[in-house]
Amino acid sequence: MTGGDLLASALRLIGVLASGETPSGNESADGLVIAQQMVDSWQAERLVINQILMSEFPLTPGQQVYTCGMEGNFNIPRPARIERYSIVNLNNPAQPLELPLQILDFQEWQSLVPVKLINSTLPQYLYDDNAYPLRNLNYWCIPSVPVKTRIYGWQPISTFPDLVTDVQFPPAYIKAIRYNLAVDLAPEFGRSVPPEVAAQAMLTKGILKSMNAPAPQMQADPAVVNPRGRVYNWLTDLPAGR
Repeated sequence: MTGGDLLASALRLIGVLASGETPSGNESADGLVIAQQMVDSWQAERLVINQILMSEFPLTPGQQVYTCGMEGNFNIPRPARIERYSIVNLNNPAQPLELPLQILDFQEWQSLVPVKLINSTLPQYLYDDNAYPLRNLNYWCIPSVPVKTRIYGWQPISTFPDLVTDVQFPPAYIKAIRYNLAVDLAPEFGRSVPPEVAAQAMLTKGILKSMNAPAPQMQADPAVVNPRGRVYNWLTDLPAGR
């Protein structure tokens, strides 16, 4: 579906266009800007993101800082958020070993790593400064041998580059975009949002969120599990069976 098709459909929902009508040039230009802004705001909502994308890149021995984003060292669309980072040990290329990296915030990068320029075979920590348009990823220790890194980032939602390019979306997205775009367009065109349109906007976006919600991984707190594998009995304050 093109941006023009979706825009015209959203304008019909709020009564700006009648069936069969098409928006004027100015209406199309204004509507495209609002559509792009809406999709951009969705990039920051985890439950609207449909995929955590794993990307892998080689690290250069002796290099600590790498840029992540278009035309950076890691040349991918800049993820709005990166959930996890890993190092891939290449000692056994047939069976590479993936090791999670501990992510540090700026306070931990300052306090836990007082000496930044230390070399080692495998990094243990990573500090991401979240800069824009390129993130700066700082690996510590600095790898002294060839290794790879993996980043698990939010996959950007497709946006509308113009009004004529066909844009593909995962299942359930088109209707949600159509109705939510109608809600965003209404103030720009001096219209009120019909109650049924507002209800559909909430419902369809809620479906996206329920579809993309991460499945929780439930685990028992170590404090309630005996080291030998026995279960804690909260009634007696003893391991079960005693």
